[in-house]
Amino acid sequence: MSFIRYTTTYNVDENGHSHFSIDMDDVTTKCMHSFCKDPEEWIKNSIVSRSQEEGNRIYKSELDRHIEAGTMPANPTKESLILAYEIPVQETSNTA
Repeated sequence: MSFIRYTTTYNVDENGHSHFSIDMDDVTTKCMHSFCKDPEEWIKNSIVSRSQEEGNRIYKSELDRHIEAGTMPANPTKESLILAYEIPVQETSNTA
């Protein structure tokens, strides 16, 4: 059993905005403070860095797809292409 205890909540509203919260116990908080000076900044930086990386991947993928298919929308922006991207559905296998 892990000595790290925390709970999280994640909700997405009808506008596509989301709210994420994490509650860490005293041990988890102590570990995070030992790992980095400001856990809140580290968490925010992790979200921004990973989202930026994924956004760039999606944008390139959508540009390539539209160029190849000749379906580029009028006046596309990075944001509009990312928001129009459809996340592939991953099927799960029930084989044991």
